[in-house]
Amino acid sequence: MPFQRFPIVIALAGAAFAQSGAPVIGSAGYSAPVPLTVAPGQLVTLFVPGFGNLVSGPVRAVAGSLPNTLAGVSAVFRQGSDQPAPIFEVQPIKACTALDPPANSCGSILAVTVQIPFNIETLCPLCLRPISLIPSQIAVSVNGVQGQFSDLTAVADQVHFLTACDVTMPAWQSPLTGLPCAPMVTHMDGKLVSAANPTAGGEVLIAYATGLGQTNPPQTTGQPAATAAPTLTTFAIDFNYRPNALATKPAGPSLLGVPPQYLAPLFAGATPSFAGLYQINFRMPPPPAGLQPCAAPGTATPYANVVQSNLTVSVGSVFSFDGAGICVQLAN
Repeated sequence: MPFQRFPIVIALAGAAFAQSGAPVIGSAGYSAPVPLTVAPGQLVTLFVPGFGNLVSGPVRAVAGSLPNTLAGVSAVFRQGSDQPAPIFEVQPIKACTALDPPANSCGSILAVTVQIPFNIETLCPLCLRPISLIPSQIAVSVNGVQGQFSDLTAVADQVHFLTACDVTMPAWQSPLTGLPCAPMVTHMDGKLVSAANPTAGGEVLIAYATGLGQTNPPQTTGQPAATAAPTLTTFAIDFNYRPNALATKPAGPSLLGVPPQYLAPLFAGATPSFAGLYQINFRMPPPPAGLQPCAAPGTATPYANVVQSNLTVSVGSVFSFDGAGICVQLAN
C-alpha cells in the first residue's frame, strides 16, 4: 500500500525573553508525569517548571531540518557521550490548581519538544541485551545554563498516536472540552475520521504517530524523512469494538473473529518531508453485527455516558502499544 501524506502546518511564532537559573525537567511525555521511556527518533515533550515566561507564545521550527537551539533553549542526550537532541518546539504552559483561578495564580512551565537521537543503544531482550550497559539521560539548557540530567529508558519503540491535545499538533488543537482528545486518524482524502465522517469496512485509514523507532533505510536525527521508509520493528493491530474502549496490546487473532489479513499494517513508517512523524496505514475489517452507533455529532456532552467511539484501533509491538477511538459506520 503506498503511503499517503497529510499536511501538518509548522510555523514560527512568539518572542524570546530572558530567564535566569538552572532549568530542571519536572516531567515529560504526553500526559501525567510517568517514568520516561523513549525510542530512537521519538518526538517527546519535556516540561520545565519556572521557565514559561521565556517565550510569549509557541516558537516552532520552520519546515525542514530541526535546529539544535530554539529561542535560547537546547537539549543534550547523554549515553556514554553527549549529542544534541534537536528542538521541534518550545511554548509556555500555565499550570493551575483550580478551574477558575484568580489572576496570576498559575505556575509557568516551559514545554520543550525534542527529538531523541536515532543512533542510540536500546534494550534488546531477544539479542541478549536485556538491560542497557550505558545509562541514558537528557538535560535542557536555557540561555546557556544547563540543568541537571534526568534518567531515561531507551527501547526500540514507544508508540504514541497523535491527538488534537498534543502540544506538537497546533494545526488541530482546540480548547479542552471534557471530551476525549480527537485522534489523528484520517481517511485517504486527509479528512479526520469522526462521528460526522465515520469509516466503513474495507476502507484504508491513516493514523499519525510518533515513537515507532528506526526505519530501513535509517533516518537521520533532526532531518525530515526523504522517503516513506518502513520501520525496523514489526507492528500488529488490534480491533476492539466495545464502546469507548481503552487501548489494548495486540496479542494475535482477535476474539471477535477479525480475519488475519487485517491484523497487520499495510504500511508503518516515516512520513516523507517531516522529522519524527510516522504514519500507519491499515485496512478496516467488516464491522461485526450488533455494533452500537456513535452518538450523533454535537450530542456527546462532556462526561456523558454515550458512545463516543465504537471502535478502538490499537497498534503495538513487544515494547509498547497505543490506541485510537474512532467511529465506524454500521453495515447495511
